[in-house]
Amino acid sequence: MGSANGKVNLDSPSLFINRELSWLEFNKRVLEEAQDKGNPLLERVKFLAIFFTNLDEFFMIRVAGLKKMLSAGINSPSFDGLPPKEQLRRISKKTRELLKETEKTYKELLRELKEEDIYLYSYKELPKKLKKKADAYFKEFVFPVLTPLAVDLTHPFPHLPSLSFNIIVEMISTELRFGLVPVPKVLPRFVELEKGKYILIEELILNHLTELFPQQKIRSSATFRLTRDADIVIQEDEADDLLEAIEKGLRRRRFGAPVRLEVNGGSELLLTLLKDELELQEQDIYQLKIPLNLSDLWELYAKEERSDLKFPPYVPYYPPQFEVEVFTALKNKSSILYHPYESFDPIVELVEEAAEDPNVLAIKQTLYRVGKNSPIVEALSKAAQNGKEVTAVVELKARFDEESNIVWAKKLEEDGVHVVYGVPGLKTHAKLLMIVRKEEGKIKRYVHLGTGNYNVETAKVYTDISYLTSDEEIGEDVSRIFNVITGYFHPPELKKLFISPVNLKEKVLSLIEEEKERIVAKMNSLVDPEIIKALYRASMRGVKVDLIVRGICCLRPQVKGISENIRVISIVGKYLEHARIFYFKTPDKVFISSADWMPRNFHRRVETLVPVEEENLKVKLKEILEIQLKDTAKARLLRADGTYYRPSKRDFNSQEYFERWVREFSL
Repeated sequence: MGSANGKVNLDSPSLFINRELSWLEFNKRVLEEAQDKGNPLLERVKFLAIFFTNLDEFFMIRVAGLKKMLSAGINSPSFDGLPPKEQLRRISKKTRELLKETEKTYKELLRELKEEDIYLYSYKELPKKLKKKADAYFKEFVFPVLTPLAVDLTHPFPHLPSLSFNIIVEMISTELRFGLVPVPKVLPRFVELEKGKYILIEELILNHLTELFPQQKIRSSATFRLTRDADIVIQEDEADDLLEAIEKGLRRRRFGAPVRLEVNGGSELLLTLLKDELELQEQDIYQLKIPLNLSDLWELYAKEERSDLKFPPYVPYYPPQFEVEVFTALKNKSSILYHPYESFDPIVELVEEAAEDPNVLAIKQTLYRVGKNSPIVEALSKAAQNGKEVTAVVELKARFDEESNIVWAKKLEEDGVHVVYGVPGLKTHAKLLMIVRKEEGKIKRYVHLGTGNYNVETAKVYTDISYLTSDEEIGEDVSRIFNVITGYFHPPELKKLFISPVNLKEKVLSLIEEEKERIVAKMNSLVDPEIIKALYRASMRGVKVDLIVRGICCLRPQVKGISENIRVISIVGKYLEHARIFYFKTPDKVFISSADWMPRNFHRRVETLVPVEEENLKVKLKEILEIQLKDTAKARLLRADGTYYRPSKRDFNSQEYFERWVREFSL
């Protein structure tokens, strides 16, 4: 860390935690929630499902990206000093350690579910009565939709889509050596034989293989699941129609290069066959002793309507200032809402009222992820049908939401909305809504700026900030941002807001460099090396830095002489921490943002950094930060070595606190 002239070298790779290994540490914290007996039992089941869902995406995108670098002959190290090959080796090692933990966790959950009269049987464990029902279900529903495939000289190994779940069979036969059975997605994974009594669909298939391969003697069988590269690369300058290019990319995603094979059971011969056919290395193969595809535990969570085994239902608080027309509420007073503790309904109502209000002339909105059956999408369509000028900036490249976004983007266009697919080469990640209204012979703009998506479902489980205002200068800034997104992108002259890729990073760096006392920053991920070095310099100047980083954090806290004044906590609990709030004590500036402190947010996305200047709203945001920093129940503290630990005393849960006391700081 030192240098020849005695100064600290802040470029030293040893001062940075590897991005991928930090992400795996985050997913370990999710797994801990599945292990935490303080959580209701079915919520623990859900956390295990989230762990596996997260891991799928990690392999499809991050591991796939490292493998592409290797295949292209790129072996240059990341800023933490690890080349791609070494990163892949460490990822494989760490993932195996986590999967061993999941095996213990899954078995423990099964035992506890059994104590609550929820049974997940293996076929051999089924009581006689239930076995009869299981066999009848297989005969009536499963057998007709199965497609057993021969694998021999005349039947080559099939090309399997990503995340497809299959059974492979080895037979003792001169005619047929191998068979393959895709597990159908159209049927429930958890087959309910009686109330609270389940069997996995693959258990039924595995125990009826002789009916699928008659007159064959079966030697061994295994379930396996293949993960492929799912990143879509779009050459936008060559794509005349971005919509068409994305649709083609989605079709290619299903058959990208293999990156991971999960296997349960089977002989060495079956494993060798899969490894050779899929052209994978030993490092890419993960053998598990529990069922594969446990992201499907979401299904069990949804089926079991046991409120005694779930978090108590929470009804978001509806602030009384919005009990009048939203325009009236915002005309002279800005507002901050903290979701999901405070309702997302005022934002939906703002768009719905605008759609019907004869004084509203135009609505402009960015849409990144909105979910199914979105009332906001419906309101935009209604507004266009009512003759208003409606513009929707739809981000088609919102990863894993591309297909959904294409469907409703086409619907909006059919209903008369001007649909713009963002800025070439950049993802539009900023969360902006502007309503232009005619009032007393003048134009007034009403604006919503948020840290989360316009998705009414995720707004119930993601913590996010909504800033609603009719501030004239902010309205003018948002208007200019929309103009550069929908027209020719050039740096707009803004009075209050900062945007990526123009000046957002430079503003953050200057705020850090100028701070003399204290910084509190809440975000999802901290990766950018220049920002990290600026935080190190602030720490070395004596600035106290508190970071609330839910996911990836590449900064090493508590390094002697460098980051002793930096504390990093991660909160993982009932709600997904998603808000971005930044506080700089001198001269008392508070911001919200759509952007994490990552290179992609600063350079490859359209993002906003929004100053909140109203004194009462600043107090509210600062209070949110201070309350979170007191968390001991769901907070983990980052060590200098990249691992996390929990406080010995776990007596304050910030998320529970916000549920109880949201009314006190509702403004």
